[in-house]
Amino acid sequence: MKLLAVISDAGDSAILLPLALLLIAALWRYHSRKAAAALIVAMAGCAAVMVVLKLALIACGQSWNTGVVSPSGHAGMSAIVYGAIGIIAARQAPQWQQPAIVLGSWLFVGAIALSRVVLGAHSYAEVGLGLLVGAAALCLFALPYFRLRKAPLNLALLVGLSVTIVLILHGMHLPAENLIHRFAFFGRSAMGICL
Repeated sequence: MKLLAVISDAGDSAILLPLALLLIAALWRYHSRKAAAALIVAMAGCAAVMVVLKLALIACGQSWNTGVVSPSGHAGMSAIVYGAIGIIAARQAPQWQQPAIVLGSWLFVGAIALSRVVLGAHSYAEVGLGLLVGAAALCLFALPYFRLRKAPLNLALLVGLSVTIVLILHGMHLPAENLIHRFAFFGRSAMGICL
């Protein structure tokens, strides 16, 4: 169970936010503003959709009998962040290594998602919904990114900094989920938003 907690923690906002900023800065500096903007739009879109879904489903999911109470933000945001790392790294690697890099990033995302179920934080449906949102956001980034010319990035530096961020910040947690729960309960009780 300790290993699952370690894997699960890699999907916390305390790690994903700095990783996202690193990727955006690397694309801005070494690729193009268009690539960085595509990643910003995809990540912001993923975060916004996850927050709206969480607010609505935490507040009203039981009333609406959806079977989903809180979509997995760990799964959704991991899909866009680690998926983007995989895509960016694969594009820099030799062609024969690209499938393994993308597969490796998705296996890591899958491990984070599965850890959320095994640890009892989410159901399979909640993790699936999170992964669906994250995968859609990743496509929103990948489509314009692959239309842009390939620009050289220092792959070893990018991966090294990413691993360093994960190791240094591992075990830290941002209270995003608590804030979302508070707003959802306020919306349900004080404003009566559920029909």
